[in-house]
Amino acid sequence: MVRFKNRYLLVEFRWHDGRVDATLTDAVVLGAIRQAVAHDFGDVGAGAAAAGLAVKYWSATTSLAVVRCGRDAHRRVWASMTMLRDVKGRAVMARVLHNASTLRSSRAATRSRVEAAFARLVARGGMPGGASAAAAGTEAAKVAIDAMCE
Repeated sequence: MVRFKNRYLLVEFRWHDGRVDATLTDAVVLGAIRQAVAHDFGDVGAGAAAAGLAVKYWSATTSLAVVRCGRDAHRRVWASMTMLRDVKGRAVMARVLHNASTLRSSRAATRSRVEAAFARLVARGGMPGGASAAAAGTEAAKVAIDAMCE
């Protein structure tokens, strides 16, 4: 029996309006990625990518996502996310920060990016509650990231 090999893409979404939207869920992000793959590569590309496509982690506060896809289709998914221009009517730029073959290495990269993102929010004054809320948010994100690997 052959094992299904995956790739895990750590993606940062940069919203042009700069707002944090808590109504965006992992299902909405997954739908936007599937729609982008179908638009860019047609039905055949969407069918090849849809087999293993899933959002393993999503944080609306930091706009970071870990997307699982098949090893054979990860370049198509990466290209489609790079060309993604809007999600739910909001202008966005998606950037792949890390490409991992295991969930464990993806977790390490995600944790470091989450800490940096919360530090950026505190520095620019975009975190309600200041540094203490950022510390609590960082710890909650670490718990969610660790739960992703279980």
